[in-house]
Amino acid sequence: MRVMLIRPPARHTVESEVPEAVAAENLSYPPLAILAIGTFLRQKTHHEVIILDAQLDDLGYDEVEQKIREWGPDVVGLTCFTVQLVDVHKCIAAARNAGTKYIVLGGPHINDFPKESLALPNVDAIVKGEGQEPMKLLLDCWEKGDVAKDIPGVMAHDDDPIPEEDVYYSNNLDEYPMVDLDMIEYERYYDVMGGGGIFTTLVSSRGCPYRCTFCNTPRHRYRVMSPERVCDELEMALNKGIKEVYFVDDTFNITNKRVIELCDEIIRRGLEFSWTVRFRVKGVDRELLDKMKAAGCGRIQFGVEQGTEEGLLRLKKDVTSSEIEHAFKLCREVGIRTVAYFMIGTPTERSRQDVLDTIEYSIKLNPDFVMYNILTPFPGTTLYNEGIRDGVLDIDPWLKFMQAPSEDFKAQVWDEYFSREELRELLHLAYRRFYWRPVFVARNIMQMRNFDDLKRKATAGIRLLTQ
Repeated sequence: MRVMLIRPPARHTVESEVPEAVAAENLSYPPLAILAIGTFLRQKTHHEVIILDAQLDDLGYDEVEQKIREWGPDVVGLTCFTVQLVDVHKCIAAARNAGTKYIVLGGPHINDFPKESLALPNVDAIVKGEGQEPMKLLLDCWEKGDVAKDIPGVMAHDDDPIPEEDVYYSNNLDEYPMVDLDMIEYERYYDVMGGGGIFTTLVSSRGCPYRCTFCNTPRHRYRVMSPERVCDELEMALNKGIKEVYFVDDTFNITNKRVIELCDEIIRRGLEFSWTVRFRVKGVDRELLDKMKAAGCGRIQFGVEQGTEEGLLRLKKDVTSSEIEHAFKLCREVGIRTVAYFMIGTPTERSRQDVLDTIEYSIKLNPDFVMYNILTPFPGTTLYNEGIRDGVLDIDPWLKFMQAPSEDFKAQVWDEYFSREELRELLHLAYRRFYWRPVFVARNIMQMRNFDDLKRKATAGIRLLTQ
C-alpha cells in the first residue's frame, strides 16, 4: 500500500497563551514521531511510505490536498496533538477530498481521547501508543481486504475496546530502527537558540516516572536505549552533516549514572557535536555537568515553572528553590547554557505581585533564555481534574471541541484570580522584562557565530518586542 504520513499545518493551533514568536520557532523541529514510524514501515514492510511535513513550508489545506492528490496514497496517517485538532480536522477533509481510502490518526491526543478521535468524521482508525507495530498490522490487514478487528493498539469501529495503555510499548528500544533522516529535508530544520548548524532531534529514552500536575505526557514505563545504540544513531546523523542535536526525551536525567555512561560513550567514540537536553533540577551536581560539558553538551532546558516552595509543591515538582538556584549556578560555572521554563497564572499566584515575583525570580536565576507561558490545564492532567472539581474549569467546552473542532475555541486558563486579558498582559510584561535587559542583549551579541545565527535571533527578538 502507498502510505503518506503527515504533520498537519499549524494554522489554527488552540490559543495556548504563548507569544506567536515563541510558538513559531517550535515549528522548526523535525517531525520525529512520524519519522520513527515511517522508518519502521520502510524497513519492516513492503509498503511504500513518504512523509509530508506541512509545517515546514506552512502549507495551506488546499496545498495539502494537492500534495495528497499528486502522490495518491491509499492511506493517510496524521499525527494529532490536542492543540492542533482543528488543523487535523481540516487535513482529514483534504485527504478524503483527494480520494484517500483510509485515514488513520495517532499521537498524544489519541492516547488521551481514543473514542472521541475515532468518532471524528472520515476517520477510519486510530492507533494508540507507540505506533510502529500497530500501523504495520493495520496496513497488512487492509491490504488483504480484511476488516480491521482485534488488532492490538488499534480502534477501527465504535464497538472496539479501547487499547490498553501499554500496548506495544517496547521494553527494548534498541530494537527500533534508527530514524531515516532522508525521509525529510533534514538540512532545513534549525534551533533558534542554537549555534546555526544543521540541527535534528533524537530520543534516547521514552516515558517519565514523575507526576507533575500540569503534564499530560503518557505515564507509561520509563525505558532507555543503550549508550551504544544512541551513539550509533548519533554517528549516522553526524555523517549527514548534523552539527546540533536536541534530545527530546521527556526527562533526560532520571538517573545520573545513565547520563554519565552515555557521555563516556560519546567521548570514547570522539563524536563532536553540540547537544541539548531537557533536565530535572533534582540530582544535578558538578560531576555530572563536567562530564556532559566534556561530551559536548551546550545547553540544558529546565522546567522550573515556579519560584516559591508553595508553587513547586502544588505542581508536584519534587524540588526546592534552593536546589533550582544551585543547579543554575553550577551550569554557569561549568559553561553550559540554560533555558528556564516558567508558568504564569498558577493556582498559587493570587495577586499581580505574586506574578511579578515569579518574573523577578526568573531574572535572578540568570539563565541564557527564558520561556514563559500562561498555565493552560489540558484534559488528562491532574491540574485539569482539580480545576473541574473546584469549579474553576468547565468540562463542556473541551468536550464540544473534541467532538467538533472549531477555530473559535480558546483553551481555558486558571482564571480563579486573573482574567485572560490580565494574564496576557503579564505574560508580555515577563518577556519584555527579561529580553529587553541590556545585559541579555550584550551577552547574545557576543555569542553570535555567523550572519544566519544573527538573522534568526534578531527576527525572533523583533517578534517578541512587537507582541
